Amino acid sequence: MADDKFQRFGKYLILDHLVDGGMAKICRARFLGEQANKIVAIKMVQAQYSKDPSFVQMFEDELKVTFDLLHPNIAQVYDYGLVDEQLYSAMEYIDGANLKQFLDRLKSKKFVFPVEISTYIISQVSQALHYAHNFQDKLTGTSFNIIHRDISPHNIMLTYDGAVKVIDFGIAKADSNAESTQAGTIKGKLSYLAPEYLDGLELDHRYDQFAVGISLWEMLCSRKLFTAKNDLAVLKQIQACKIPKPSSINPNVPAELDEIVLKSLSKDRNKRFENMDQLNRALVRFLYSNYPEFNATDLGYFAKQLFTEEIAADRKKFVEFGKIDIRQHLDDIARNDNGGGSQASEAVDGSFVGEAARTGKIELDLGDFSQSNQEVSDMGLEVSKTASKAALPINKTTTRRIKRPSSNASARTTTEKQSGSTTTRQERNTSSRTKTRRVERSGTTRARTKVAGKNVSKKSKKGGTNLIPTIAVASFLVFILTQNKMIAKKTGINILCNFGIQCGANATRNPADSGVVTDPVVTKKRNIGKIDFINFDFDMKVFINGKEVEMQGISYELPFGRQYNVVIKKEGYKKWDYPELVEFTEDKPFATVRIPELESVKMGYISTSRNFTSGSVIVYEVDGEKIEKSLPLNDERVPAGTYDAVIANKLLQTERKVRFTVKENKKEIIK
Repeated sequence: MADDKFQRFGKYLILDHLVDGGMAKICRARFLGEQANKIVAIKMVQAQYSKDPSFVQMFEDELKVTFDLLHPNIAQVYDYGLVDEQLYSAMEYIDGANLKQFLDRLKSKKFVFPVEISTYIISQVSQALHYAHNFQDKLTGTSFNIIHRDISPHNIMLTYDGAVKVIDFGIAKADSNAESTQAGTIKGKLSYLAPEYLDGLELDHRYDQFAVGISLWEMLCSRKLFTAKNDLAVLKQIQACKIPKPSSINPNVPAELDEIVLKSLSKDRNKRFENMDQLNRALVRFLYSNYPEFNATDLGYFAKQLFTEEIAADRKKFVEFGKIDIRQHLDDIARNDNGGGSQASEAVDGSFVGEAARTGKIELDLGDFSQSNQEVSDMGLEVSKTASKAALPINKTTTRRIKRPSSNASARTTTEKQSGSTTTRQERNTSSRTKTRRVERSGTTRARTKVAGKNVSKKSKKGGTNLIPTIAVASFLVFILTQNKMIAKKTGINILCNFGIQCGANATRNPADSGVVTDPVVTKKRNIGKIDFINFDFDMKVFINGKEVEMQGISYELPFGRQYNVVIKKEGYKKWDYPELVEFTEDKPFATVRIPELESVKMGYISTSRNFTSGSVIVYEVDGEKIEKSLPLNDERVPAGTYDAVIANKLLQTERKVRFTVKENKKEIIK
């Protein structure tokens, strides 16, 4: 097979692209060496970010966290380095799809995850996180205190053979990281944040447990848990933390599993499971007591049924990859090793950039740099943005001190002298086992200062400072300070309080202002009842006594002493009236409204000429609801039918009656 179309990247042959992101791309590659048949996934950072000190620091932090992790449910990192001044890391190739892709495929087929398979997947994720949370440096016994901070269906991989892998510790928090998160920074996907994050509390392993609980809830219910029209509304839902039982949406979920899910999603983290091992034990106990015939291989069979076409296409690709003649690339590498130059280079002085280049770094990070553009679009605030632009050329001297990413800063030493080329980490592993390693960070003074209730790492350096990051952060803070009242008024969330910038530790909040919903006992005392809507779709509109209400998740609260008529409307469907009046009493403070499958209606379009004067409106009724639209109209969707309408202009005090008929998928022009 001709191989001229395949690019060599250091000791790897790039086969194809898996994900193309804004800052990095992930490719499938073949290792060119002793293990020539080994397929890996390579994260290749774009050149401009490979020179950005802030980005490089984040890249190094990820390596420190993940390089030594070795667990069957965590994707392993094999190798890292620089090729043509481009950062990369080589990791285990996972032949499968992420959990988000599984959920999307099931939704397209109008299926939900089987309860037993959902339970098994999350039990495996729990085992991986328990290992990471308790990971220690084997040479020193030092705990890393790792918190993943970005658990979501995107970062849970399922192989087609039925293995579960947690990936992407890119924004993980660990004691080995160079800096603490700065005040005002949001890290992680918005819909998977835990309430304590918004309250500005110090995070611990229970933060990951909340995200795991969300993922399990979404698998059982086949929908997002926290979703709204805008990000601030999502934050309000998280802060309220009103979680419906999975069984209220999916009746196949047993009550025992309800309890496990809701415990992991407790707003008070002290009420969650003590650790991920306890959550895993609860899940395994439930799984095999309710599904004694379940076997881990069932996940593999399930995956193969869902992705039959993708698996077949991939197998065909691999057969073609196996025909590539790699001798030319191996000879090229051998010539480079004999003094002919090399693409690859390693970190200098324990780092990918000089220490001076990091000075003045300020990071405004809104997520993970490895996500694809499509994932960013789907999930909201998920793009990592760095404000610092200071960068120095990478020093390519031939005498190098190589640092292994690790929290142990004193145990390993090495000095490597190479002629005309440098090597990657994997190269050294296969050629020499006798070198010790030295970890050091030279000449840097770090001062810890308390700013806005957060620890911020501050580095000193000689010479000038880059004003661009300072200006960016100052502008961000000015915006928050000036807009805080408006945001709090609209959403009930005081941003400054949540991030510890304005409010003290003893500051009090009005529950009505913060969006926090009290427990059932308090609800009963204040004579408030609650309606839970089963099968609620967030495209639906809820009308109570003729007035549209803003939903609180899938619930709504109403006072005692009145009767309520409930109507559900959704564009393109007939409205649905709940056949009973809802009324609350002290003995019956809760009600459940189960929404049936709505009946779709035929839709057409109406448009008008552009000759109508300013202030003109058209008024007509749909299913008894008065509709008023400003003119002119352009392809307004309307259910098929005949309508008697009024076109009026209050300014001119004019009014005329019109009748129009709308046909399915046809346009009616009103003049």
